[in-house]
Amino acid sequence: MNKPQLKPEQHKKYFRRSLDLLPGEVAVFDYSRLTILYFALIGLDILDGLDSLTDNRKKDIVEWVYRLQLVPNEYCSVHKCGFMGSTTVIHLKNQPGCEKYCESNVAMTYMALCILITLGDNLSRVNKSAVLRGVASLQKSDGSFKSNYEHGESDLRFVYCSLAICNILNDSSSINVNNTIKFISNCLNYDGAFGQNPGTESHGGSTYCAIASLSLLNKLNLVLDENKSRILERWAVNRQTNGGFQGRPNKDPDTCYSFWLGATLSIMGSLSRINKERNRDFVLNNANLLTGGFSKNMDSIPDPMHTCLSLCGLSLIGEENLNPINPALNITVRAANYLKQIQGDYTLPNKNIFKADTEC
Repeated sequence: MNKPQLKPEQHKKYFRRSLDLLPGEVAVFDYSRLTILYFALIGLDILDGLDSLTDNRKKDIVEWVYRLQLVPNEYCSVHKCGFMGSTTVIHLKNQPGCEKYCESNVAMTYMALCILITLGDNLSRVNKSAVLRGVASLQKSDGSFKSNYEHGESDLRFVYCSLAICNILNDSSSINVNNTIKFISNCLNYDGAFGQNPGTESHGGSTYCAIASLSLLNKLNLVLDENKSRILERWAVNRQTNGGFQGRPNKDPDTCYSFWLGATLSIMGSLSRINKERNRDFVLNNANLLTGGFSKNMDSIPDPMHTCLSLCGLSLIGEENLNPINPALNITVRAANYLKQIQGDYTLPNKNIFKADTEC
């Protein structure tokens, strides 16, 4: 039986097409267009396909991302600073009461920074003090973080995004790191994995957020001793079923968990314990050979998220012709190395942070 093969050019075309045109049914995601952009560009970088975008196209994307930045002004308090997910609200700026919708989202801020780094921007136009103060304002007394200042939900997803932002901007002094570590520890369950909040069911996605967060803080061993690490490794390895990975017990496998759980095991140094060949076959068998892209399973159609995370999972297990990724930040190693380079080139501004970038 012939083994499935990765078709890089098809998937490059899929991502480029996703940047230009999407089906009408995804219009409901207009408020978070940044998410689609993130998955498309990270995916292209893994495929070594960023050169297929012209320099002018990359510049236009960078300018669009910067339009989403909110800094303190008469319409926006420091608590809401960061990046929005779309220009939708900006287009409504002449409508009464629009300013209450002008606020950043911590996941969008994380993705915006990753996009800028991936495209070679040096972050010099990021108002770092405002972004970090915006992140700090989202932290709750239990150490967790909200998604956004007004009525945002809080769980490990936004803990991860907040810590990733602090890592990228090389400054965690504005947040209470000890409380955050306590919150992560409180999400650890009897089965060895992590739920989104204390007392909730263990899940592959929230487990990744916990492990990646602790890795970014260099505090993994503080929460997981040798015995706890061994129990978590067993839980994660046991999520491999029918070749792919499931997010939790008694669920069908899904291509995206090849990254969420693969990256978890990679950070812990235990990726060798999985059956890489069967995982590879599962992911590649969910590729659409006509349009390009990957779906979550055989009964679904491709989408940018599952396509990107499928490639991330394949990269982790050493698939040829794919750039390696940094599992903790979920950007390529190339982009992560560039980030280290520019981190030594900038310092946080101490004054004049109230210069308006985006007004609503």
